[in-house]
Amino acid sequence: LLDKNGRVIGVLAGQPRDDGWEFTISQACAAMENARERCTFKPSDTHHRRGIYSCLAVGVSYGGGQQKPGNLQHSKTNQQELQALLSEPAIKRLAGFGSSILCHYAPKVHKVYANTKASLKKMHPHLVWNFHNSVFAATTFNLGPATITFDHTDNGNFASGMCSITALGNFNPVTGGHLVLFDLGLVIQFPPGATILIPSAILRHGNIPIAPLEKRLSFTQYVAGGLIRWVEYGFRTEKAFKKESPAAWRAAELQRERRVQEVAMHFSIFKELGNDCREYTMEEKE
Repeated sequence: LLDKNGRVIGVLAGQPRDDGWEFTISQACAAMENARERCTFKPSDTHHRRGIYSCLAVGVSYGGGQQKPGNLQHSKTNQQELQALLSEPAIKRLAGFGSSILCHYAPKVHKVYANTKASLKKMHPHLVWNFHNSVFAATTFNLGPATITFDHTDNGNFASGMCSITALGNFNPVTGGHLVLFDLGLVIQFPPGATILIPSAILRHGNIPIAPLEKRLSFTQYVAGGLIRWVEYGFRTEKAFKKESPAAWRAAELQRERRVQEVAMHFSIFKELGNDCREYTMEEKE
């Protein structure tokens, strides 16, 4: 998906050309459905602004009153189930595919995520990361059984970044489960096993309902904008940054204002995508 300036603002990645992918998807879906049966859910986990379905988030986050980055917390039972999901080979493969697609089609975003993760691992070694093969900091398991989201944005995510969404289930993608990008006026078929990348913090999105006996789950990966700012502020809160380094804080605020005006700054222009990928690859080797 390109904007009027030719920037890549979304990727309809589909799925790998691999005969084993269907098995991977079935295993991932089965693991998530089993977890749903064993987990316990608060009302806020099943009825929320994104929709009416069961979901649990896991990984590294910062925001919502946290004083520093930390791992999302759960009950002992839910934590065990989430850890089992993160250890499931099929889930790991979904995570790696989403991260790989990000690297190929949004290398500047991938670079920001990778550098942020590396910095946080060095400064906060106690943090537990979901996957070794993914630059995303957090994951939400949308456990269904009918994961149909309302019109929404994920305003806690990095505004100049992208999230990865993989659809799962047995629904008919011709009649339901479509991804709706309201701001762009697009309705996109989103079949089970496919992955799509969008800037979920700034693009309103949701889904078309599925049939009553069908099921739809999804696996999403993302990075909280607060994590990016925590690193940029020298591993401290905005309040501490402003107090301890007022000149640097003012410069950072000016930069943030420019970013708001140029929210797509990390999205590659399609014609320059090859160069962006090569530059990123060369930096990685150095």
